[in-house]
Amino acid sequence: MQTHPIVPVVAHNHCEHQQGTLAAPFEIDDEAIVGMLCDLFARRTNTAFGECLDWWLETLQCDLHQNDAAGVALVVLSKWPFDLRVGAPGVATLRANLLTRARMLLARGARDGAL
Repeated sequence: MQTHPIVPVVAHNHCEHQQGTLAAPFEIDDEAIVGMLCDLFARRTNTAFGECLDWWLETLQCDLHQNDAAGVALVVLSKWPFDLRVGAPGVATLRANLLTRARMLLARGARDGAL
């Protein structure tokens, strides 16, 4: 069950179970993108913006500098407020990278005439 509005885009098919519908990139705000990614990461859906979970997880490894990745891991592992503050820049970078990647996929769909 998806908890966020569906706004996938047709993109290159990297996963067998991929399906897509169309949406204009300018209609989607950051929170809608985050909602779609949350649905994918929680396995409430099979794709987000035309890409499967495996594709998104591979991009996480590519996009983060090691200091940012360490910050994200620190936030996941620790409950201490000072650790959360230290890790916050890595979390912000990860969020920004995911948003950028989703907007790239949306733009690709628009450019390729899928929208």
